[in-house]
Amino acid sequence: MVSWSALGRSLGVNLIKTNSKIPLVGQNVKFSVGKSLFGDHGHKTMAMQPSRWQWHKFKDMLHLYFMVGLIPVGAIIFYTNVFIGPAQLTPIPSDYTPKHWEYHRHPITRFIARYVHNSPQQEYEKFLHFIDEEAQKMKLRQLEKEVVSKMAERQDYQAYYYRPMINKYLRVNKQTGDEMLNRLGDDYEE
Repeated sequence: MVSWSALGRSLGVNLIKTNSKIPLVGQNVKFSVGKSLFGDHGHKTMAMQPSRWQWHKFKDMLHLYFMVGLIPVGAIIFYTNVFIGPAQLTPIPSDYTPKHWEYHRHPITRFIARYVHNSPQQEYEKFLHFIDEEAQKMKLRQLEKEVVSKMAERQDYQAYYYRPMINKYLRVNKQTGDEMLNRLGDDYEE
């Protein structure tokens, strides 16, 4: 892979040298790509040009990782298609229940269905669990609405989220106030 990039670089530079004789100018510096170096005497110049190291490194890494992924996957696909092949339909014995991945024809699809994806039964049960949780939440919300409406109807205190110890004293205090009201009446004056 690295040699391909190097060949491409040298070939690309040669194409630029032969086809392009126009000097490039950038920030008052002349970049001459088409100048050739003369024999062993005279003033030798080297063309100044921006670095392309990052671009070449990117191409090398792209080739490397593309081939690291492409070659094994291509070999696996080739092996499965040539040596294993698609599944053939055969009669199912009466005492055998096929697995969910056995319904697929291609071996790679079977592998993915068996080891990567969940079975359709598991997906169905997950969905049923989700529906059950939502139904339980609906019941709890309905019960909370009923509690709030009963509290508003009876002008009760919100005891369902206070500690019972405090509620006991509130009941005693309310009972004492009611008893005093019954003993003294509404028209009590000091």
